[in-house]
Amino acid sequence: MSPLLIEPHYLGSIEYFVLLSHFDEICFEIHESFPKQTYRNRAYFLTSNKVQSLVVPAKYSNGSRTLEVEIDHSQRWVKDHWGAFYSAYGKAPFFEYFEAEFRSVWDTKWESLVELNVTFIKLCFKILQWQKKITLSEEYRHEVNPEYRNLIVPKKSFEGRDLYTPAPYNQLFGGTFVPNLSIVDLLMNEGPNATQLIKLSSLS
Repeated sequence: MSPLLIEPHYLGSIEYFVLLSHFDEICFEIHESFPKQTYRNRAYFLTSNKVQSLVVPAKYSNGSRTLEVEIDHSQRWVKDHWGAFYSAYGKAPFFEYFEAEFRSVWDTKWESLVELNVTFIKLCFKILQWQKKITLSEEYRHEVNPEYRNLIVPKKSFEGRDLYTPAPYNQLFGGTFVPNLSIVDLLMNEGPNATQLIKLSSLS
């Protein structure tokens, strides 16, 4: 099987991890022009009040490649993201098992958005006990088949992509299950059972 070529998401959605689960090798696209308003620098947590969007502030110019995008540390985003994480999942069943590792990643002052995202993805793989080879693209390839780059985007519902079907699990807040949040929601609530739920969430 050829490697999956896809952009690295920030604490990616369950749909994103369902797709990653089908590949033994993942090549992260870092030579594309960095687009706005994508999962590359945003994630969604379920808090007591609502689904909260968390955005990593990014510094880049028009036409910047993803590998050139820096994190804007002039904003207090780390404190805000950690606060949202603690508020949303501090009472989740598996929070205490994984808290320190997530905190360690946030506490590291990453300059590159790619480094932050790939580090979090590797941490999630570790928790899921997935053994996958990770590489970074060396150049931009215009034609890829099948094409998964820029397929999973926040502006369009997962229902139109045929990658993921929600497998409900226990969430801390609300009486109605909220699908396709950040993988963090699944890991904090289900721990070792997360991999089985990802399998159940796959359409293929």
